[in-house]
Amino acid sequence: MAYEPSAQFRVPKAAELLAARIRGQILRSELKEGDALPPENELMERFGVSRPTLREAIRVLEMESLLRMRRGSRGGALVTAPDPRVAARAVGVFLQLRQVSLRDIHEARTMIEPMAARHIAESPDARPVLETLHQRNEAARASVRDFREFPRHSWSFHKGLVEGTRNQTLTVLVQTIADIIESQVTRGYTRPAPPAEAEEQVQLNLGSVRANDELLKLLESQDAGGAEAYWTKHLAAVGAMLLGPDADAVVDLPD
Repeated sequence: MAYEPSAQFRVPKAAELLAARIRGQILRSELKEGDALPPENELMERFGVSRPTLREAIRVLEMESLLRMRRGSRGGALVTAPDPRVAARAVGVFLQLRQVSLRDIHEARTMIEPMAARHIAESPDARPVLETLHQRNEAARASVRDFREFPRHSWSFHKGLVEGTRNQTLTVLVQTIADIIESQVTRGYTRPAPPAEAEEQVQLNLGSVRANDELLKLLESQDAGGAEAYWTKHLAAVGAMLLGPDADAVVDLPD
């Protein structure tokens, strides 16, 4: 069969190439968060592109949360830090297309967090991590009756466990997992609950804080096996309570 280059390769559009150049500058920290890109005319001259090509490249980087447009007399494109929620939504859409259930996502979490607990317990320099976890748990304890704030502080503790491994890949993965689960199970948290239900939720929140207390004791005593086993058991109970009858429901992102 004759070789047909056009059937094998797609030549990138000028806007894609320009977006890649600017993206590279951001990733190499040549452009930092808060920096403003030069005016359009200057960018067009520097890169030798048309205005439509430049604007298309900027739209690409906006979609990636690497740039945002500032309006007004001092308007223009500003470099921004990527928003983890954008990644979570993109992954969530993919999981929804794959018909992945909430149970499946929570199981991924239960594979990562107990391992993180073991890692922290075995670490010879875990004191800064433990101090951060104590602070986050105290913030959760102080908000057990605030049904808007408590989930945020509770998730912060769980994320802090994985951040404590100092592994950036795992940290990003758990951030994404947490954002997806949180978007699914906290939709009704802002609605007022009857007094009896509200008090029940307070007790559940207190139970979560006490579980964190117990884990912190195991981490401080450097009981790696105990910390891993305890957190595995705890997350299994959390999954049964948190997901409830919707455990096998397919991820359904809000519009």
